[in-house]
Parts: sequence; structure tokens; C-alpha cells
Amino acid sequence: MQLTIKLGSTLRRVRPDWAGGEGFLELPSEGRVIIDDVILALDLAPEDVNLIYRNHRLVSATAKVQDGDRVALFPPNFIHFSQFYLKRGAD
Repeated sequence: MQLTIKLGSTLRRVRPDWAGGEGFLELPSEGRVIIDDVILALDLAPEDVNLIYRNHRLVSATAKVQDGDRVALFPPNFIHFSQFYLKRGAD
């Protein structure tokens, strides 16, 4: 499966080759793939990521991903209003 990944703020350091922190990630599509799998594939630790968006919706690290999804990851030092007002979806 191919995902579009957007890395925000200090997370951009893990993929300096991605212009503006955005690029594509290929993952095996067998079985259930979740955001945690994406985080690990990027060589990030779960505690490196605080805010997660899948297709522009705030989700948790246990949310499933599908081919073609857009996933945005932001570190704990990134503050956004959504973390205070929106509920994280798990699906």
C-alpha cells in the first residue's frame, strides 16, 4: 500500500529528502495496518508523535490505514487547537 505522509515540525528530520516534510511511504498491505505501523516504519518512537491526522481527521495511533490514505504526524512540541477540542477517532 502507498501512503502520503506529512511530517510536521521537528519530525521532518527523519526524512530530510522529503520536500516540505511530505512524501510517500510503501508498506505491505497484508493484514491490518495501523498508524503505529507507519510510525515504526519511519523509525520514530511512539512518544515522538503527539498529533495524528488520517485524511484530515484527528485519529489515534491504533487507527487503521488503507492504500491512498494521507497521514500527518506532529511531535509533542507542536500545539494545535484540535488536540483540545476534537476527539481522536480509533477507526
